[in-house]
Amino acid sequence: MNRLQMRKEYLMGISQQWLKGVVGILTVLWSCGPLGDASAQLTGFACPMNGSPQIRQGDSAASSGGRFDSSRGIGKKHGALDLNADVGDPVYASLKGRAAVAQLSWGKMGNTVILDHGAGAYTVYGHLNSLTVQEGKEVNTRQQIGTVGYTGNALDLKDAGLPPHLHFALIQAGQSGLADADEPLRQIRDWADYWQNLGADLIGAVNPGLFIGANNGCWTGSTTVNAPGER
Repeated sequence: MNRLQMRKEYLMGISQQWLKGVVGILTVLWSCGPLGDASAQLTGFACPMNGSPQIRQGDSAASSGGRFDSSRGIGKKHGALDLNADVGDPVYASLKGRAAVAQLSWGKMGNTVILDHGAGAYTVYGHLNSLTVQEGKEVNTRQQIGTVGYTGNALDLKDAGLPPHLHFALIQAGQSGLADADEPLRQIRDWADYWQNLGADLIGAVNPGLFIGANNGCWTGSTTVNAPGER
């Protein structure tokens, strides 16, 4: 083996070790709660609604529906699931956590709850009709936090004769506390129906289907666009 080949293999070995290290760090972030409390790990998510609500199909207001990667204009993606329901249907905490946001008439999202689950994990529940949790309070998995409604910009759906839905999002971030007062995730209040980059460390919407699979019966339909037989 010549010197060039030896150097190439050496550098490849370093790169592989670095990648394993990064994966290990992210795994720790996702699997440990605040101060190492493993009870807040990103497993054990429950359905946010009863039954298996239909993921919003393409309609007159959104041609690609309410899937995670549905288009919301040029270069804009939905970043959440719209779960069709009836007004007043109960909405539950998908995982235990703290109600960092529990606000009425919260901008375009309408009545909204954001739960901080620790370890940089958050769930968002938008367009609610009513709230049954107070901001700052701890909630348990499957505790009711509100009901489905037509609030915020979802009022346009009511005017168009379309069903209401729960806007349900799962957000991965670098730390807890990012939905508290004056923190970056509070900007969700003024967004339209799509995810925007906040520029904060490790913040991003992730497909809930990766953690709460359809096999659990939490919804009906594909979480991504272009699935056979769907519109």
